[in-house]
Amino acid sequence: MKNLLTFLILVVLIISCTQTNPSFNKQDIALIPKPTSLQINAGSFEFNADTKLVVQDNSQQKAANYLKGLFASAAGYNFTEVNSETDASVIFESVTGLKKGAYKLVVNPMLINISASDESGFFNAIQTIRQLLPIEIESKEKVSAEWYVPSVVIEDEPRFKWRGMHNDFSRHFIDIDEVKSFLDYLALYKMNTYHMHLTDDQGWRIEIKEYPLLTEKGAWRTPNNQDSICMERAQENKLYTIDEAKFKTIDGERKYGGFFTQEQIKEIVAYAEERCITVVPEIDMPGHFKAAIDNYPFLSCTGESGWDTVFTHPSCLGKETTYEFMKNILSEVVELFPYEYIHIGGDEVNIRSWEECPRCQKAIKDNNLKDEHELQSHFNRDIEQFLHSKGKKLMGWDEIVEGGLTKDAAVMWWRGWRPEAPKKAAENGNELVITPTDAYYFDYLNDGNSLEKVYNYEPVPESFTAEEEANVLGIQANLWSEWIPSFTRLQYQAFPRMLAVAENAWASKENKDFEAFNTRVEQHYPRLEELGIYYYIPIVKGLDKTIGLVDSTMVKLELAYPLEGVDIYYTTNGSIPTKETNKYTEPFTVNDTVEIKARAYKGDIYNDIKKTKVVRKEYISSVNISPTEKGLKRYLIQGKLKSVTDVNIKSASKWVAVDSIDIAEFKGKKPVNMVFSGYFKAEKDGIYQFETRSDGGDYLYIGDTLVVDNSGWHGPRKRYGNVALKAGWHPITIKYRPSDNPRVINAWYGLQGEKLKPIDSKVTGF
Repeated sequence: MKNLLTFLILVVLIISCTQTNPSFNKQDIALIPKPTSLQINAGSFEFNADTKLVVQDNSQQKAANYLKGLFASAAGYNFTEVNSETDASVIFESVTGLKKGAYKLVVNPMLINISASDESGFFNAIQTIRQLLPIEIESKEKVSAEWYVPSVVIEDEPRFKWRGMHNDFSRHFIDIDEVKSFLDYLALYKMNTYHMHLTDDQGWRIEIKEYPLLTEKGAWRTPNNQDSICMERAQENKLYTIDEAKFKTIDGERKYGGFFTQEQIKEIVAYAEERCITVVPEIDMPGHFKAAIDNYPFLSCTGESGWDTVFTHPSCLGKETTYEFMKNILSEVVELFPYEYIHIGGDEVNIRSWEECPRCQKAIKDNNLKDEHELQSHFNRDIEQFLHSKGKKLMGWDEIVEGGLTKDAAVMWWRGWRPEAPKKAAENGNELVITPTDAYYFDYLNDGNSLEKVYNYEPVPESFTAEEEANVLGIQANLWSEWIPSFTRLQYQAFPRMLAVAENAWASKENKDFEAFNTRVEQHYPRLEELGIYYYIPIVKGLDKTIGLVDSTMVKLELAYPLEGVDIYYTTNGSIPTKETNKYTEPFTVNDTVEIKARAYKGDIYNDIKKTKVVRKEYISSVNISPTEKGLKRYLIQGKLKSVTDVNIKSASKWVAVDSIDIAEFKGKKPVNMVFSGYFKAEKDGIYQFETRSDGGDYLYIGDTLVVDNSGWHGPRKRYGNVALKAGWHPITIKYRPSDNPRVINAWYGLQGEKLKPIDSKVTGF
């Protein structure tokens, strides 16, 4: 009878709370990452000053502390911990059998129950509660709000162990308070790994007591082109402004830089640890070591420091002093970072220095190594054994696969164009982190690696077997800072794309849908604003190419994608567009050569300026000819040529008829130069846009007029041009000089402002 009475009282209380506390529907809940399962029930739980927590063991304490910290700041509540569940409002319950990071969350009007098998599971559950609460929970000052959490039942677990973000401190530096803010962002979205790229050619950012010059001098540089270009861009875009606090005068010279003391590193690691985030340091070696070699020149092969054609001269691997130096550094680093992995970089090493160094050549011979790649692997294995002696594991970029590596090493795959690297590492049994340029390089503009592209990228290669997939630790996005000189710009580059990485790292690939995800992202923008995060908004489209006109032309602008509250402002006199200039409402007419600039605004958030020039064109008359055959003639010219200018048709050249402009059967084979020749038909008078994509280089001519100049040595890239054509047939010529590894030559056309179409036999003849 007593138990029945207790049950009836509990039912009455639940019904009473359900009637007074609001209910929520599916549209009200926007969790990122998407949970494995979500059930929404009637009513909600309300946090108040009397809310109590049951914390039963140490694995629950970090989560409880974080929850208490949120409410202490935003509501002024000081939750107490109790031992009895009957007095509690939030119950932490340790269970067995759940995956690391997994949790079960049950919320009803009477209580919240959180179940997990480890501390990260409890912590992740708190982040879910954080997202279910009003955005005011992010406030650093006491605010007035109703702290309701919807009644839900959530069962959730992560897909990957490694859910990471990377910051590059060498090119441009962010300070400890900014790092802490970034760690809070990671925590909110259940990301658990923070990769600190602490050293590179442009600056050394961690105190090493054995070698004080690394930070006394190596952390400070004379401003370089990465600084000057950012400062130039800052004239139109304040996001590129470099904080004056990052400069100081040394020996009468203005220097840029900064570094973390070892005490600050400990503070960062502890702050991350309280958020169940592991910090992985990267000390780049043996390449990207100029900041060290500048101040300890005995480390190089020649006793000098500097740049070769592309990369800097690396450390000499024929000197014992190099190995000693590296190990002394790492001896201090391993004491600061408790996680098992130490990242040593290993990418983009200029092996030419070793080819010319007698000491390195002797090391190759003495150790029975095949080449310079094996010399680097020999170095890696030596460093790896040293790290093992310190209880650590070695990690590096995917170049360390070349020359061989042990099964204990872990690899970060970044070169999307080298798919054999992750496959080789996975087959060898090495653990992998997927972080390719194809999607996860966030220093690339949002225009290229877009939110949708990032979200739809499947990180595990299709060729992987189930056993190889098991070696994938997870994924990571990288923020290389050449053009990220401020924390505000870093936020702009990271958000909202970081949310896509968070969901890719957490949700199964079967549990994903971009449209639904994007709807949730839009619901998160107010929370990002409450956190003071300056996020990317859609760019203005329509000014990516020069606009041609004969008499006048219509200019149409649009956003890259629709987003409520975003407006376009533009100018036609070359001045910076602000909310005080022209607001775009409809296409406008331009009848003179002007410079148009436009940018989008969402409140105080704006994005990069898009701009172009309007250029007057004279019509090119058509020729009096009617081709008898469809398509184009293609001429092949053998031999390696210096430039596209050297691609010329000889009288004895043989030609074949082709339907389209492509590399055809020559892709990946011995380079062969090509000329495509014939006639292009303009259906009506107008400004025509032409575009080419090639590796190596190309020119596109209409008659004798060079319309597209895509010359120079380069990988696959696009270039465009426009021209005014009278209706009818026009001579067209495309010259292509391939790279050493021929990959692509394509061409498109279209009336200005219209979608481009491929140049093929439908519009060409000879």
